[in-house]
Amino acid sequence: MFLAIAVESKQHPKSQNDYRVWYLEIDDCGQVVGCGVKSKKELVENLFENYRRTGKSNWRAFKKKEERSTPIEIFDFVAMNVHENTHFGNLPTLSEFQTVLDTLQSRLELRSIA
Repeated sequence: MFLAIAVESKQHPKSQNDYRVWYLEIDDCGQVVGCGVKSKKELVENLFENYRRTGKSNWRAFKKKEERSTPIEIFDFVAMNVHENTHFGNLPTLSEFQTVLDTLQSRLELRSIA
């Protein structure tokens, strides 16, 4: 399972639809086994692939000001951009999520390279 934890939007107005989603990979025991980033296109492809194999979503989102994560579904991508999307407009930005990590004193830093 993948848990979307932060969103990184492009700064240029024409590229706002090309956002990236930061996520944690969670195993069957509920343990975090990886951390990564996917473009919107890669996330949608992964979601469709999992629907074909299992018939359900393998993605969840942990939105701002929420205590529980919610499933990410195909219809969430009908929106035009990150701010209209039912999940990703409500995800913390990368810097907001880093603030959470700093508060937890996790000594883990997430930073965009490209």
